[in-house]
Amino acid sequence: EIQIRVRVIKDRVVLVPTGFSPNGAGDVANEILRVHGKEGTVIDIFQIYDRWGELVYQAQNFPVNSTSQGWDGNFRGKEMPAGVYVWYLEARYIDGNTESFKGNTTLLR
Repeated sequence: EIQIRVRVIKDRVVLVPTGFSPNGAGDVANEILRVHGKEGTVIDIFQIYDRWGELVYQAQNFPVNSTSQGWDGNFRGKEMPAGVYVWYLEARYIDGNTESFKGNTTLLR
């Protein structure tokens, strides 16, 4: 009897920056908080909360690395103050598996 063990390592990468600065200074890469990751991954939900637990941003069903989805640091038409914001997301990988992540990011003004 011969046994063979095969170990499959799937590269599942989803990243949210630890800080961003929506200050209109022209540093385009840092103006919007975006979800980054391996192509083919879809973000089912991306939510951002302020320190009081109020939902200040939400987006659904978009691909990672999207240039059209992300938080610009505003809520209800006003600039949010500098500080730490909590985020939560659910990712769906190309193989159909899902995973949730949570963390925080610092908004700098």
